[in-house]
Amino acid sequence: MNYRPFCNTEIAFQNKEELKQRLLSLDVTNVVLIMSESSASRWNMTSFIEELQARCESANGELTWIKTVATSPTQRDVLYSLQQIGNRQNDVIIAFGGGSGIDLAKGISAFHSVEDTSLHAIDEIRDSIKNKQYQGGEFIDIIAVPSTAGTGSEVTQWATIWDENKTGKLSIDDPGLKPKLAFIVPELTMSMSAKMTISTGLDAMCQAIESYWSKHTTPVVQEIAYRAIELVIQNLRKAVEQPLDIQVREKMCRASVLAGLAFSQTRTTACHSISYPLTQLYGVPHGLAAAISLDAIGQINKGHFPNDNALFRLFEEYGGIMNYIDSVCEGIIEMRLSAFGIMEKDIPVIVDNAFTGGRMDNNPVDLDKDNVARVLKSIQ
Repeated sequence: MNYRPFCNTEIAFQNKEELKQRLLSLDVTNVVLIMSESSASRWNMTSFIEELQARCESANGELTWIKTVATSPTQRDVLYSLQQIGNRQNDVIIAFGGGSGIDLAKGISAFHSVEDTSLHAIDEIRDSIKNKQYQGGEFIDIIAVPSTAGTGSEVTQWATIWDENKTGKLSIDDPGLKPKLAFIVPELTMSMSAKMTISTGLDAMCQAIESYWSKHTTPVVQEIAYRAIELVIQNLRKAVEQPLDIQVREKMCRASVLAGLAFSQTRTTACHSISYPLTQLYGVPHGLAAAISLDAIGQINKGHFPNDNALFRLFEEYGGIMNYIDSVCEGIIEMRLSAFGIMEKDIPVIVDNAFTGGRMDNNPVDLDKDNVARVLKSIQ
């Protein structure tokens, strides 16, 4: 029989010095490190990288440092990373960064091969993802070190690779790509800007809410998601106003992990499906793109999923989900489509690209194009 464990990722909350020592103590020879050069400088990690490289070389191995991490990785980014690594056998990929860095690690793990020395082409990677040809392979183990509090990619089995030709979002999905170990280091999130803090925090809240009302929700998922939502409500604005408060940052990291665990069981729903063209076609940051329709979709879903009153009660003191989001974003971001340069004439294009399988059809209420158009006009 086949069983699907709730979570088979080891999750460890540590400070930065503990993280360094744990990584340097790994019994590995060949390592792929994903960390942008700017992050290495910002986090004072250059000497750590040098020591990690020396340890690999002393064991007759090699450290491959992927220094460039795109905000929205495409097949080209995966291909470029594979070219740097070659066909060498690797023990582990250590991925620092937001969801993009961890997604890139999953892309590398899915497509790296020590037997096939021919280089992949961009179209080959796209076709393989669409046809799921990569599934069931021998993947490289991943250690995830998120530097944002929101994506949850450190505990999920899927990754987003954006199509180079902007034809859509490509989803990699295999249980073998779930990180084996996730180090949660709140210190790393303290360097996020206010806008990034809001975007990733709202992403966590959105993931939690969508898992709460998903067609595949369960009582356990709802309990986990509820706590994640509570933590975001209580701490997100504090993280914006007190960015160096390590306790607040740690609570946002808790929310991110819990939200990740929740939606790893259910996937997301209509809000994320609508978000993809907002990000790909108009450059709206992912977390903001997902959260901008949250209240409108919530009003449609109300009464169509278990324990709905408990969820909406969390936002009563703010006058609803949208008012809460506006209060968090006040003075920093205006959460309306027009603020991102999206006009009413753009809505039909967004609607045509807003129906992603496994997301839109996971919503508790089935939506058609007219429903989505009305949602988008309500947040214009």
